[in-house]
Amino acid sequence: MPEQVFEYPEELLRAFSLPEEHPVRQSIFWILDEAAQADVNLITLPEANDSERHFCAGRLAAIQDLHSEFKSIFESANRNNDEIGVDT
Repeated sequence: MPEQVFEYPEELLRAFSLPEEHPVRQSIFWILDEAAQADVNLITLPEANDSERHFCAGRLAAIQDLHSEFKSIFESANRNNDEIGVDT
């Protein structure tokens, strides 16, 4: 994924400043991981045709991008909290 070239707005950082063990944060990653695994399963089906594999591979790439972006937002939010001395 390309290097981030923008700053997240303060409101977004406050909204995503959740510790790793927070249920909402864990749920977001669980949903993304389950969706990715479902597409991996579909891609690897022997009876899947090229079109189905291509479609699922595109979805999988989008899911991976979302996963990376959420990870980046959470890390930026918590780094911001550390810099200003706020506990999550």
